Amino acid sequence: MLDHAVYVARNLAEAVEDHKRRGFTVTPGGEHAGGVTHNALVCFADGSYLELVAFQRPDPTHRWWRHAASGGFADFALLSDDLAQDASSLSDLVVREAAEGGRTRPDGVSVRWRAAFLRAPLPFLIEDLTPRDLRVPGGEAVRHANGVTGIATLVVAARDQRSVDKSYERLRARGAPEIQIVQTDLDGLTDVGFAGLSS
Repeated sequence: MLDHAVYVARNLAEAVEDHKRRGFTVTPGGEHAGGVTHNALVCFADGSYLELVAFQRPDPTHRWWRHAASGGFADFALLSDDLAQDASSLSDLVVREAAEGGRTRPDGVSVRWRAAFLRAPLPFLIEDLTPRDLRVPGGEAVRHANGVTGIATLVVAARDQRSVDKSYERLRARGAPEIQIVQTDLDGLTDVGFAGLSS
Protein backbone atom coordinates (compact mmCIF):
# COMPACT_ATOMS: atom_id res chain seq x y z
CA MET A 1 0.00 0.00 0.00
CA LEU A 2 1.18 3.51 -0.76
CA ASP A 3 2.00 5.27 2.49
CA HIS A 4 3.07 8.68 1.25
CA ALA A 5 4.91 10.75 -1.33
CA VAL A 6 7.70 13.13 -0.38
CA TYR A 7 8.04 16.71 -1.60
CA VAL A 8 11.22 18.50 -0.57
CA ALA A 9 10.65 22.22 -0.06
CA ARG A 10 13.30 24.92 0.00
CA ASN A 11 11.33 26.58 2.80
CA LEU A 12 8.68 24.69 4.75
CA ALA A 13 6.57 27.69 5.75
CA GLU A 14 6.39 28.89 2.15
CA ALA A 15 5.48 25.38 0.92
CA VAL A 16 2.71 25.15 3.51
CA GLU A 17 1.24 28.48 2.45
CA ASP A 18 1.50 27.54 -1.23
CA HIS A 19 -0.41 24.30 -0.68
CA LYS A 20 -3.05 26.09 1.40
CA ARG A 21 -3.57 28.58 -1.44
CA ARG A 22 -4.08 25.60 -3.75
CA GLY A 23 -6.94 24.35 -1.57
CA PHE A 24 -5.14 21.75 0.53
CA THR A 25 -5.55 21.32 4.27
CA VAL A 26 -2.05 21.18 5.75
CA THR A 27 -1.28 19.65 9.15
CA PRO A 28 1.92 20.59 11.01
CA GLY A 29 4.14 17.53 11.30
CA GLY A 30 7.06 18.44 13.55
CA GLU A 31 10.78 17.95 13.71
CA HIS A 32 12.44 14.67 12.79
CA ALA A 33 14.80 12.93 15.19
CA GLY A 34 18.23 14.50 14.87
CA GLY A 35 16.79 17.85 13.86
CA VAL A 36 18.01 17.77 10.25
CA THR A 37 14.53 18.04 8.73
CA HIS A 38 11.03 19.13 9.68
CA ASN A 39 7.75 18.55 7.92
CA ALA A 40 4.06 19.17 7.39
CA LEU A 41 1.45 16.76 6.04
CA VAL A 42 -1.31 16.88 3.46
CA CYS A 43 -3.40 13.85 4.40
CA PHE A 44 -5.98 12.17 2.17
CA ALA A 45 -9.16 10.14 2.60
CA ASP A 46 -7.57 7.16 0.83
CA GLY A 47 -5.07 6.82 3.70
CA SER A 48 -2.06 8.22 1.85
CA TYR A 49 -0.48 11.62 2.33
CA LEU A 50 1.92 14.11 0.83
CA GLU A 51 4.85 14.94 3.08
CA LEU A 52 6.22 18.45 2.75
CA VAL A 53 9.74 18.28 4.16
CA ALA A 54 12.54 20.83 4.40
CA PHE A 55 16.09 20.77 5.69
CA GLN A 56 16.88 22.79 8.80
CA ARG A 57 20.61 22.27 8.33
CA PRO A 58 22.79 20.83 5.55
CA ASP A 59 23.19 17.07 5.28
CA PRO A 60 24.82 16.04 1.98
CA THR A 61 24.54 12.36 2.99
CA HIS A 62 20.74 12.51 3.13
CA ARG A 63 18.86 10.68 0.38
CA TRP A 64 16.83 13.83 -0.42
CA TRP A 65 19.59 16.42 -0.10
CA ARG A 66 19.98 16.94 -3.86
CA HIS A 67 16.47 18.43 -3.87
CA ALA A 68 17.15 20.91 -1.06
CA ALA A 69 18.23 23.81 -3.26
CA SER A 70 15.62 23.54 -6.01
CA GLY A 71 12.75 21.72 -4.28
CA GLY A 72 10.50 19.10 -5.85
CA PHE A 73 9.16 15.59 -5.51
CA ALA A 74 11.82 13.26 -4.19
CA ASP A 75 10.60 9.87 -2.99
CA PHE A 76 7.69 7.73 -1.94
CA ALA A 77 7.04 5.18 0.78
CA LEU A 78 5.16 1.90 0.96
CA LEU A 79 3.52 0.81 4.20
CA SER A 80 4.75 -2.47 5.66
CA ASP A 81 3.16 -4.52 8.42
CA ASP A 82 6.26 -6.72 8.72
CA LEU A 83 9.33 -4.75 7.79
CA ALA A 84 11.78 -7.46 8.81
CA GLN A 85 10.16 -9.97 6.46
CA ASP A 86 9.78 -7.49 3.61
CA ALA A 87 13.38 -6.29 3.91
CA SER A 88 14.62 -9.86 4.01
CA SER A 89 12.65 -10.80 0.89
CA LEU A 90 13.98 -7.73 -0.93
CA SER A 91 17.46 -7.83 0.59
CA ASP A 92 19.30 -7.43 -2.73
CA LEU A 93 17.44 -4.11 -3.26
CA VAL A 94 17.99 -2.71 0.24
CA VAL A 95 20.61 0.05 0.43
CA ARG A 96 19.91 1.14 4.01
CA GLU A 97 18.91 -1.51 6.50
CA ALA A 98 15.81 -1.09 8.63
CA ALA A 99 16.38 1.52 11.31
CA GLU A 100 14.18 3.36 13.78
CA GLY A 101 13.14 6.91 13.04
CA GLY A 102 10.66 9.38 14.40
CA ARG A 103 9.57 12.93 14.94
CA THR A 104 8.07 15.05 17.66
CA ARG A 105 4.78 16.68 16.76
CA PRO A 106 4.12 20.34 17.66
CA ASP A 107 1.86 19.11 20.48
CA GLY A 108 4.77 17.18 21.99
CA VAL A 109 3.59 13.71 20.96
CA SER A 110 6.44 11.42 19.89
CA VAL A 111 5.85 9.38 16.73
CA ARG A 112 8.09 6.39 15.99
CA TRP A 113 8.59 4.09 13.01
CA ARG A 114 11.12 1.83 11.33
CA ALA A 115 12.15 2.33 7.71
CA ALA A 116 14.29 0.51 5.17
CA PHE A 117 15.45 2.22 1.99
CA LEU A 118 15.58 0.45 -1.35
CA ARG A 119 17.87 1.33 -4.24
CA ALA A 120 16.75 4.60 -5.87
CA PRO A 121 14.40 5.25 -7.53
CA LEU A 122 12.60 2.43 -5.73
CA PRO A 123 10.67 3.56 -2.64
CA PHE A 124 11.41 3.11 1.01
CA LEU A 125 9.40 0.87 3.31
CA ILE A 126 7.93 2.12 6.57
CA GLU A 127 6.40 0.28 9.53
CA ASP A 128 4.79 2.13 12.42
CA LEU A 129 5.98 1.50 15.97
CA THR A 130 3.41 3.89 17.41
CA PRO A 131 -0.21 3.85 16.13
CA ARG A 132 -0.37 5.08 12.54
CA ASP A 133 -3.08 7.63 13.34
CA LEU A 134 -0.55 9.47 15.51
CA ARG A 135 1.64 9.85 12.42
CA VAL A 136 -1.14 10.29 9.85
CA PRO A 137 -4.17 12.21 11.15
CA GLY A 138 -7.67 11.77 9.78
CA GLY A 139 -10.91 13.67 10.30
CA GLU A 140 -10.77 17.30 9.20
CA ALA A 141 -7.15 16.83 8.12
CA VAL A 142 -8.28 14.81 5.07
CA ARG A 143 -10.92 17.29 3.87
CA HIS A 144 -9.64 19.66 1.20
CA ALA A 145 -11.32 22.66 -0.40
CA ASN A 146 -10.00 21.56 -3.81
CA GLY A 147 -11.74 18.17 -3.55
CA VAL A 148 -8.64 15.99 -3.50
CA THR A 149 -9.27 12.55 -1.99
CA GLY A 150 -5.95 10.82 -2.54
CA ILE A 151 -2.91 10.15 -4.66
CA ALA A 152 -3.89 8.74 -8.05
CA THR A 153 -0.62 8.48 -9.96
CA LEU A 154 3.12 8.45 -9.37
CA VAL A 155 5.69 9.08 -12.10
CA VAL A 156 9.15 7.74 -11.34
CA ALA A 157 12.23 8.62 -13.39
CA ALA A 158 14.85 5.94 -13.95
CA ARG A 159 18.23 5.86 -15.63
CA ASP A 160 17.68 2.14 -16.27
CA GLN A 161 13.97 1.85 -16.91
CA ARG A 162 13.99 -1.88 -17.67
CA SER A 163 15.90 -2.79 -14.51
CA VAL A 164 13.75 -0.58 -12.29
CA ASP A 165 10.55 -1.97 -13.79
CA LYS A 166 11.77 -5.52 -13.18
CA SER A 167 12.66 -4.71 -9.58
CA TYR A 168 9.41 -2.85 -8.96
CA GLU A 169 7.49 -5.86 -10.25
CA ARG A 170 8.58 -7.64 -7.07
CA LEU A 171 6.97 -4.83 -5.07
CA ARG A 172 3.78 -5.01 -7.15
CA ALA A 173 3.58 -8.69 -6.25
CA ARG A 174 3.61 -7.61 -2.59
CA GLY A 175 0.74 -5.13 -3.05
CA ALA A 176 2.58 -1.99 -4.17
CA PRO A 177 0.56 0.45 -6.29
CA GLU A 178 1.01 0.84 -10.01
CA ILE A 179 3.45 3.57 -10.99
CA GLN A 180 4.66 5.00 -14.28
CA ILE A 181 8.39 4.53 -14.86
CA VAL A 182 10.03 6.79 -17.43
CA GLN A 183 13.55 6.78 -18.85
CA THR A 184 15.60 9.87 -17.87
CA ASP A 185 19.10 10.87 -16.76
CA LEU A 186 18.13 10.92 -13.07
CA ASP A 187 16.54 8.52 -10.60
CA GLY A 188 13.60 9.56 -8.44
CA LEU A 189 9.97 10.52 -8.09
CA THR A 190 9.16 13.30 -10.55
CA ASP A 191 5.38 13.83 -10.42
CA VAL A 192 2.31 13.05 -8.35
CA GLY A 193 -1.26 13.10 -9.64
CA PHE A 194 -4.10 13.70 -7.21
CA ALA A 195 -7.52 12.04 -7.24
CA GLY A 196 -10.56 14.31 -7.18
CA LEU A 197 -8.70 17.55 -7.91
CA SER A 198 -11.15 20.29 -8.81
CA SER A 199 -10.28 22.34 -11.88
